[in-house]
Amino acid sequence: MRNTSLMLAALAAVALALPATSHAQNTTLTVGMPTTPPNIVHMPVIVAQELGLFKKNGIEVKTIALAGGVKVFRAMLAGNLDIAQSPGTVTSIAISKGSKVKAILGTLYKFEASMVVRGDIKTMADLKGKRIGIQQPGGFADILSKSVLRHAKVNPKDVNFVSIATEDVPALVADQVDTAILHVEQEMLAKEKVPSLHAIARMWELQPKQMYTFYAVKDETIKAKPAALQAFVTSVIEATRIMYSDKAKVLPIMVKHTGYPEKIVSDSYDLLVKSCIWDANTGLSPERVNFTANLMTKVGNIEKGKTPSYDQIVDKTFAENAIKKLGEWKGSVCQTAVF
Repeated sequence: MRNTSLMLAALAAVALALPATSHAQNTTLTVGMPTTPPNIVHMPVIVAQELGLFKKNGIEVKTIALAGGVKVFRAMLAGNLDIAQSPGTVTSIAISKGSKVKAILGTLYKFEASMVVRGDIKTMADLKGKRIGIQQPGGFADILSKSVLRHAKVNPKDVNFVSIATEDVPALVADQVDTAILHVEQEMLAKEKVPSLHAIARMWELQPKQMYTFYAVKDETIKAKPAALQAFVTSVIEATRIMYSDKAKVLPIMVKHTGYPEKIVSDSYDLLVKSCIWDANTGLSPERVNFTANLMTKVGNIEKGKTPSYDQIVDKTFAENAIKKLGEWKGSVCQTAVF
């Protein structure tokens, strides 16, 4: 009898433990971030974490930083991440090739990057004959630099592409190159060292309809963790709104995680807010999503006839539910549409 009682007690303990383990798995999400340390534009997830919004909404979120959005997307696709903050271009291309992935949120919808140049370059036409700083052919800076050159009607054969390290600021400051593609806080840091440096082109103005990043997840994750994903989307939208409405609360978080001086972070933040760089609702407008997919088809990255539709790219269920709960953002700083 005693042995039987002990066995039943043990079985009961196991039965009680199993739901708890399952619950923990379904309320924990791993999110891939595309830079380390994070840039200011990637801060909504960090802000949500630091302000306890994920915990408030009943989930635990772990962030993993990788070297670039492509690597983050691949890690998510391989099942090593639940959510990838990945480029809109990469996500669209992958879906066109059959990847079972959906974009569930797009708070960073504008293309935050700028071409910063030396003082003697007054207009984009002056780029002819200059040293264009890139990391490698086909990389982020190379693609964006060629986009600027196309806009300026300067033939890439009429400039000198110079491969530099991943961190562009030292090369630009040391006069090794005439241009660099920088995030805003990198630009501010470079200008502190060389005041004549300035932005000749801002990508969110040159390519105003292009989608910058999605929070992308696999279809199987949507099926396995719908409640956790809903809590994540709601929390990140909340955090984005706080970023727009409470500088004093978010500035110390940005300084802590970027490692930049407070003045540079503050000035960068002000420019990003003025430019409405984040979407405080969903960032999933059909116009922007479809433009990005069609652009990738136009430049040859998506095979003609295989351009994914809006519904193939986006699952707007979570974002719509979050807006129903939070209400549409109509903040005085930056107003954005729901869809």
